[in-house]
This record gives sequence, structure tokens and C-alpha cells, in this order.
Amino acid sequence: MFMLSHPPFTADEQTAGRGRRERVWHSSPGDGLYLSVLLRPELVANRIPLLSLMAAIVVAEAVKGMTNEGGRTSLEVDIKWPNDVLVNGRKLSGVLIESISAGGGALRVIVGIGVNLNHQTFPPELQETATSLALECGWLFPVTSFRDALLDGFAVRYEELRGGDWRGILRRWQELSSYAAGKPIVAYLDQTELRGETAGLTETGALLVRTADGQLRQIVAGEVNGLRPEGGKNQPL
Repeated sequence: MFMLSHPPFTADEQTAGRGRRERVWHSSPGDGLYLSVLLRPELVANRIPLLSLMAAIVVAEAVKGMTNEGGRTSLEVDIKWPNDVLVNGRKLSGVLIESISAGGGALRVIVGIGVNLNHQTFPPELQETATSLALECGWLFPVTSFRDALLDGFAVRYEELRGGDWRGILRRWQELSSYAAGKPIVAYLDQTELRGETAGLTETGALLVRTADGQLRQIVAGEVNGLRPEGGKNQPL
């Protein structure tokens, strides 16, 4: 089995944790998993975005596999494109992928993963949108056990991707995500807003959206939120 070429970097606390689009990631001491993995991906360039989907799969599967004395957590886990892991509609985990070039043009990719495990409270601006495993399940989770389970899953999924099974990554993501197809969404793309219904993924992990006029659009980067009917209009969740 493939082994990670570099040990992951983990922290009990981050003083400047951040997520996608330069958002702050709340990293209270000892309550969460704050982890970065350095990769040297042997992938063609257009497959690199699949690392983002893969990381979300790994987190979701680790959450679904967590147990206590009474059995598995039985949480309903969802993935919002591309890599936000949700429980009961609230954000449990986020992933940040950053690419850097080394000498000779070699590519390095840092996969940063944050998971809210034992948080009991969040800052006021996050109270309506964030959650933790402890809040959802009512008990505390050992951070080291969750970390080890996540890294085991990471190695397995990364080996699949390196071996050319990118279709398996796409298929598993779509199995785990309600955003894969038939989901009314609003996407914020730079200075524009796009509304429509999701229609699957491309081979490179871009999200397909069918607009009201029947056009099929690809979203490669941007902020995606689900919509719900409210007062006769679709409103962001």
C-alpha cells in the first residue's frame, strides 16, 4: 500500500487558521484536528483538482466510521462542492488545497484539513453555520484516533487516484454529496451570480449546473450554496 512520503503536520491550535477565499478558520486549542499533508502528486495537471474532492471524501468517511461504546455515530454526512463536509446542514470540516512549485518545475501540493471534533462553542459569526462532532453526538472524540483513521483513509484514496482510478473518486463523491445532481444552488463567481440545478461533475471535478434557460455551465472555482424555497423565491440555505 502507498505510504505518505512525508509525515503530516498537525497542531493543537492555529493562531491564523484560514480556509478557502481567505476566510478565517476557528481553531480552538485541543478541540479539533488541524492537519496539513505535503504531496508530490504524480498526476496530470487537469487531475490535480480531484485532490480537493478526494480530501472531502476522506473526511466524510472518517466521520461515518467513528464509533463509541454504543456503535457508530450514524450521522447524516453531506459534502458541499467542492470539499466542505456538513452535518445537519452545518459545516464540520473544510479543506484548503495549495500548490507550490519546486526546483525543476516539480509540483508540490499542500492539503490542509480542519475538522471540528470537540468544540462546544463557536464565535458569534459562526454559531449558525458551524458544528462539531461533540455537539452533534453528545460525547467527546479522541483527536489522535480520528487523525489516524483519517490518514489511513487518505493513503487508500490517494493510492487509488495515483493508480488512475479517478472515476472512483468522482463516483464516491457523488454518492456522499446531495450537491451532486438535482440540487438547486446559487454560485458566486467573482462578480457574478449563477443560479440553477446541479447536474453532476466533469472528469476534472468541476460542477455542472443547468440554468433556467437550459444552458449547462461548468463551475471550476467559486462559492456554492444550496437554495430553499422561501416566500415563493429561492433563498440561500
